[in-house]
Parts: sequence; C-alpha cells; structure tokens
Amino acid sequence: MKQLQSFLLSLRGDVYRLLPMKEDELAGADNHLDEYLDSLITSMSGAMLTYPALAEEKLYIYALNNMNFIHSNSVEFPKWRKIILGSTRFIDDLYGHFGGKDNGA
Repeated sequence: MKQLQSFLLSLRGDVYRLLPMKEDELAGADNHLDEYLDSLITSMSGAMLTYPALAEEKLYIYALNNMNFIHSNSVEFPKWRKIILGSTRFIDDLYGHFGGKDNGA
C-alpha cells in the first residue's frame, strides 16, 4: 500500500508539472511537452498492471482519459489548466482513498 501511495504522490506532481510546461511551450520554449505527456500516459497505463486496484478506480480512469485527451487534441490554456487541476484532485482523492494522509496540497 505504501508503494501505491508513493506512486500517487509522485504522479500528482508529474501531472501538475504539465501546467508550467504548457505555459513555457506557449511562450516559445521547446520543452518536449508531447514526449513528456506520452511518457506520462505510458506510465499511467502501465501502473494499472502494477497496481490492479487502480484499474477499478473511476477517478484514476478519468485522470488517464484526461491525459489522453489533452495529448490527442488542441486545447486552449484555460481548458488545459482546468483539466490538469481536476486530474490532480482526482489523484489526491485516490491518495486518500488508499490510506494516504493529507499531503499539504
């Protein structure tokens, strides 16, 4: 259970990192956002094999679906921000569901 909690905390940070990456990309930086997002989606998909309980959690599936959506579609920054913040809330809720204590987020 500790490993799953640790994974979720790390995942939350990885997802949240998409906000400044998108801002940097919009400002003209070549920060490999597409590759980062592809790697994140791969990790999230694989985690359902490592932690089968995640495959049963609708909030996890919602977060993964959100990552797939923003990767596959052109999304304006306000919507991007809403999707990322919603996904981090889903992950926070899962962290608590799996016994994690308030992480100060």
